Amino acid sequence: MQRKIVLPVIIAATFVAAIAFSCSKSGANNGGNGGSGGGGNSSGQDSILLNLGNNVILPGYQSLNKAVSSLDSAITDFNSQPGASRLSNVQTLFKNAYLAWVSVSTFNYFGPAYSAQPVLTTLNVFPTSTTQIESNVSAGSTDINTFVNTAAKGFPALDYLLFGGGGATINGYTTDGLAANRKKYLAAVSADIKTEIGAVATSWNTYVTTFISGKGNSVSSSLGLLINSMDQDFEITKNDRLGIPLGLIPVGTTAPVQPKEVEAYYSGISVQLALAQVRSVQGIVLGTGGNGNGLGLIDYVVAAKAKYGTGLLSDTIRTVLAVDVQDFQAIPDPLSQSIQTNASPAQAAFTQSQKLVALLKADMPSALGVLITYGDNDGD
Repeated sequence: MQRKIVLPVIIAATFVAAIAFSCSKSGANNGGNGGSGGGGNSSGQDSILLNLGNNVILPGYQSLNKAVSSLDSAITDFNSQPGASRLSNVQTLFKNAYLAWVSVSTFNYFGPAYSAQPVLTTLNVFPTSTTQIESNVSAGSTDINTFVNTAAKGFPALDYLLFGGGGATINGYTTDGLAANRKKYLAAVSADIKTEIGAVATSWNTYVTTFISGKGNSVSSSLGLLINSMDQDFEITKNDRLGIPLGLIPVGTTAPVQPKEVEAYYSGISVQLALAQVRSVQGIVLGTGGNGNGLGLIDYVVAAKAKYGTGLLSDTIRTVLAVDVQDFQAIPDPLSQSIQTNASPAQAAFTQSQKLVALLKADMPSALGVLITYGDNDGD
């Protein structure tokens, strides 16, 4: 996921004048889950941030924290007595946790996830380095959070340990000469995921108040931070989850189809993860997902009365989002196989995602006076 070079430069800035937000929908001042945003906010921006903070973001991190805790407990249970049924249970819980991860990865470029050390995005650097993982297993002891292990930790490492290599069979954790070391490394990777996510989820319980009160459209406002984070994360879906494996974005000097570059190559849930991420973007834009009540970024666009061609920008964003979801639903898993046998559905999703990136990274920020402060090197 971290193959993209993120540059701390300002890419675009237009319409920097503040916008008067006056949105009203039923349930706009619902306090939701946790946090202390309060229910007496009168402005439209307060209501939108309140919904996204309390009813979308906070429940997302809470669900993820619960999922990785369950996974870690199951891995401890498996390591105590490896068996086929216990491995199957761990594999199922891993998939659930991974899906929960991509549902909140949209928020990982600001706030507690971004200020954490290491930053939370290091839990999903793919493709994983199987060579480094096997080296660590052979060594029997390693510090996961060193630079050399950046691609040998997190969810991609568990994907390999549970579905590929020596960990794909019970023998890898029982009779194999490195079984004890492999169990130790499996536990260490899982514990690190649990620790890092637990810390961020806990921090959000208090940071949500800061998020809700971060008014305006400046770079440091909650609106500015959220849009930049959402756009940066969604470009990973366009570029890394689809573009590079499809050979549409070159790695090095050539761009052949590269099936092993997909996310979750060993478990084969690449499309499920990408779809979950796109739906997360849809939830932020429309204010749904989690316990959301329908107030989202789209309400800012509606209030700005932004045009797109002869129609409304808000209508265009809704339509393109819906089609993108449909396009991802049409891709068969495993993605590594489908891009080799029939790449058309994945290529259609890539093209639609390009359209969505343009809307979310250029048109919407321009309409709202928000600066895009991250850079990428793919040329969009």
